[in-house]
Amino acid sequence: MANYYNEINKMMDKLMHKVLVYDRKGFKIGGKAENLSLLDIHILRKIGQVKNKRLYELVEDMEMDRGLIASVTKKLILNGYILKEKDHEDKRVYILKLTNIGKKMYEKTLEIQEVLLNFVLADVTLNEEKAILKFLSKINQTTLFCSKDTVDTKK
Repeated sequence: MANYYNEINKMMDKLMHKVLVYDRKGFKIGGKAENLSLLDIHILRKIGQVKNKRLYELVEDMEMDRGLIASVTKKLILNGYILKEKDHEDKRVYILKLTNIGKKMYEKTLEIQEVLLNFVLADVTLNEEKAILKFLSKINQTTLFCSKDTVDTKK
């Protein structure tokens, strides 16, 4: 483990830095003038994965504050990516769905992800793919340790 520890740590720091920088700058995808944050894109993708997404389901899926989700969905509505309508059966519930522009943007994000993943995995062996998958699984598991309930900052 210790052989590449420092290099892996530096690479993780660089990756985190790039993600934060790109998120702040925003991503310009397609012909629209505005830049989308990673959260904007992620919410767009969550809505695009299903035909209709209830607002409360989106809040549950994202595991984030309802106010934050509301402000991002408002931005996506104002930019013409999604529609927000009252449910026909239960007027208290709001349904989110992609507009035609939103559908194109959703498809474009899937294409970009496929290109990036193909680039990363282009010259990787099956065993290396397994190692990458194991690494990403472990990274995903660390989120359990990073939640506000488990991190004690008073020490």
